[in-house]
Amino acid sequence: MHRHVLFCLLPQALFVMLALGVWGGGWWLLLPIVFLQVVLPALDWITGWQDDGHYEKKDFTAIQLAVLHWNTRLYAVFYMAAVVWLAMNLERFNAMEIGMLIASASLLGGIGFGAAHELLHGKEALDQIAQRVLTTFLFYPHYKLIHIRSHHVHAGTEHDENTAWLNEGIYSYIFRTIPGSMIRCWKMEASRCGGNGLLKNKMFGYAMGQVALLLILFLISGLNGMLFYLAHVLGAHIVLESVNYIQHYGLMRQKQNGEYEKTGAEHSWDTYHFFSSYVTFRVGHHSYHHIAVKPYYLLNPEPTAPKLPVGYFWAIAMVLMPPWWRSVINPKLKVAGA
Repeated sequence: MHRHVLFCLLPQALFVMLALGVWGGGWWLLLPIVFLQVVLPALDWITGWQDDGHYEKKDFTAIQLAVLHWNTRLYAVFYMAAVVWLAMNLERFNAMEIGMLIASASLLGGIGFGAAHELLHGKEALDQIAQRVLTTFLFYPHYKLIHIRSHHVHAGTEHDENTAWLNEGIYSYIFRTIPGSMIRCWKMEASRCGGNGLLKNKMFGYAMGQVALLLILFLISGLNGMLFYLAHVLGAHIVLESVNYIQHYGLMRQKQNGEYEKTGAEHSWDTYHFFSSYVTFRVGHHSYHHIAVKPYYLLNPEPTAPKLPVGYFWAIAMVLMPPWWRSVINPKLKVAGA
């Protein structure tokens, strides 16, 4: 268990990389990018290790569980603090360095969505407070709303904005899912409120929170700092939606007697590439997450789930070039019987 706990802390290494990059300046600012896009996938390939262990809560000590719980919370704090500090200190960097920082911060934000995903499923009040702050900072305050009330219910069907259809390109998917998710949330909240007023609609409160966030960022970091924040958020959303696109691409649930079949392992793409798995809060164990909805450190492998040939960081590169993605994945869909 000690090794498992230790590797679960791997996302925190990204802030060490970022700090070293800021300290060294210049090309050193590429450290987080090189670490995620080159070093970790290379280690996955060289070792051949798979994150396929089986874990139960009873196997961990109280201290280990506390460390694992605080892992996501601390990631949220460190990530937000790092972005705000960078936004407030942009004058230290030239244009090329700012570009590298935007790319690095975007990847950190993409992994931040993984932390937010864990927090929004958390049962403790502190987790819910943390996810509200973090998802607002990620400019996706309705993440829990769309994920719990829509995605987990409709995944693998045409009713889910976060399920990518067969042969749907990533770019058309992004233009469908981002506004579609927002519209779905407004409709769900309008239905919940029953027309009893805009102020009771959570989406209105979320929108006001986003406006307040931008105002605060403008006041403490100026226009350039706010634009840096928005640029990195755009990159983080591309990472998030690329992952969402991958997770259920082409794996549609079939109707049986007029109703959709139960969500199973065969409806999610999994990837257990060891180092890439741990640095993303084990988000590649997606099929088991839909089946069991357990914390990231308790996710187990599903033998019957279709498997990606690479970890997420290289898979995202494939997705951003749709012909390459389809040439690799579509044959696997035929093998899986999708």
